[in-house]
Amino acid sequence: MKILKPKKLPVKVISVGNISLGGTGKTPAIIFFADHLIKSGKKVGIVSRGYGRKNRDIKVLINADNNSKVEHYGDEPIFLSSRLRNIPIAVGANKFNAALQLIKKNKVDVLLFDDGFQTRKIYRDLDIVLLNAYNGIKDYRMVPFGVLREPVKCIGRADFVIFTKDNLINLESEVSHMIGKYVNDNVFYSSYKLEKIFCESSKDNFNKDKVIAVSGVGDPQSFESSLLKENINILYHFKFRDHYNYDQADINNIVKASKTMNALSIVTTEKDYVKLKKLDISKIDLKFFIVKSNFYLKKQSTQKILRKII
Repeated sequence: MKILKPKKLPVKVISVGNISLGGTGKTPAIIFFADHLIKSGKKVGIVSRGYGRKNRDIKVLINADNNSKVEHYGDEPIFLSSRLRNIPIAVGANKFNAALQLIKKNKVDVLLFDDGFQTRKIYRDLDIVLLNAYNGIKDYRMVPFGVLREPVKCIGRADFVIFTKDNLINLESEVSHMIGKYVNDNVFYSSYKLEKIFCESSKDNFNKDKVIAVSGVGDPQSFESSLLKENINILYHFKFRDHYNYDQADINNIVKASKTMNALSIVTTEKDYVKLKKLDISKIDLKFFIVKSNFYLKKQSTQKILRKII
């Protein structure tokens, strides 16, 4: 059987991926590495599948605004574009062709591939794999018995492994020991910190008391934990599946429940707000507040990873 060589792009490629189903925090990590690469003088582009979009054409997004449609790009590329201004983001199921289209129209030195660890047909200069610290040893089994997309031994292909959300939960020692068998000393630990809570439509201050949380992310538990760490009083947490497309009925149900529980405000993630703001939320009595959270990695760890590219 002939083994095909991975196709090489004319720029450096960094994959930020995982071996599990969603919830490892790839999007905040991509923002973190993109920011550091930009500060080092690199011209950065991002390639994403654009999960959940309806349009199949390859599209390149720069500086998303209120006219950027989720059905064209997906929620994560729009969120990434709102945080990384002037950075081109190519969206397409065929990531190699999407990357070529981005390179053709934009001068870039480095491409960050969102969820690229399983994209074996494309050569990567650097493979970063994220693992969720919330996952215990029992989770490290293949779907449907656990959360793995491929066997844990495959993590040996990674150049670096980063446990995410290490500040929110104590990692099981059995997990770190198991991962250590496949990766030598290139294992790092990152934190997921709430930066601020703000309202896009007004300058109202956020009240920590009587809050309704709304999320449609891969790991709602860590979102909730980050709120509780700030002593926010969560009356109820509406948990929808990852990449969930909200409709007006969802908004009406959330508002109805909020009034029944005498909630003072509603909080949601930046990614969820990309979709929620497209609905009729301006006329409701309660304000939607957006939680801005960031990925953090120690300076020494960051430098060791990026030294391979910079």
